[in-house]
Amino acid sequence: MIRILAKGGLLFLITRTVGSAMRVVVSMASATPIYEQIRRQVRSSILSGEVHPGQTLPSLRQLAADLRVSVITVTRAYNDLVAEGLVHSQHGRGFVVLDVAPDIASAALRARVDDTLREIVIAARQARLSLTDIHNHLDEIWRKDD
Repeated sequence: MIRILAKGGLLFLITRTVGSAMRVVVSMASATPIYEQIRRQVRSSILSGEVHPGQTLPSLRQLAADLRVSVITVTRAYNDLVAEGLVHSQHGRGFVVLDVAPDIASAALRARVDDTLREIVIAARQARLSLTDIHNHLDEIWRKDD
């Protein structure tokens, strides 16, 4: 099942892989290159276990068509995942997810949280928010998403 929604400069894609859902959100307005947005999100899906070892990623052409981006953009993202050792290209099957050691996955996800928190601190300081404001807002969002 594939659902695509375009809203406010963002293109949302929800696509299914074998037995699992992988969500990719691409912002055409972001300063982050599109291939990097795709790479980060697919990487997170692999490391968090949303996409399991042995599963195939959406084909280059299919994901490019679904996201309305160039095949070259998706190829770059997938090739970066190959270089990281998260997937490999298998003739006739496409890009297949490799098994990742739990400690490596956990460390990578923790690093992602740390990076995101650093970005939040920068944005909060620019918005002149206090640490208490940030804690309260985080608690609110955390509870809302439970």
